[in-house]
Amino acid sequence: MIRLIAALSVVAMAVLGLASAGYAPYHTQQPPQAAAGDVKAQVTTAVSHAGFAAAATTFGGAQQHLGHALNCIEGKGGKNFNASWGHPCEGQGNGILNDLRGVAGSGALMPLVQSAGALATSGVKSNDLTAARLAARGVEALLRLVAENLK
Repeated sequence: MIRLIAALSVVAMAVLGLASAGYAPYHTQQPPQAAAGDVKAQVTTAVSHAGFAAAATTFGGAQQHLGHALNCIEGKGGKNFNASWGHPCEGQGNGILNDLRGVAGSGALMPLVQSAGALATSGVKSNDLTAARLAARGVEALLRLVAENLK
């Protein structure tokens, strides 16, 4: 009886071992990683447009360029993406927030991009040139930090 239990235990362990070996590669494979250069191109474009917004002399100009930065941050599927502002990051990737998830070691940068997105959103929704320009300066500063720390 003890031998039968021991034999069944060995068989069960072997079956479980084979099953988990087949299962393990599926779960341990990492998704394809985005190239940091692709994300950096989008960040560079967004920084430029945030700078244009910060220097704008009209609310419409500030809103449009801040909208460009926001569109680069969120990408076409983003909650606040607005095609009427234009999309200067078209063809550079799928939005900084989306593509940054695929860059190794980018976890510390994600809160900066999220904050930049929230700040850009508040700036484009304001009706005040000063508020939009200040938001743009903040977006520019946050995204510069991201660009400097992308590997």
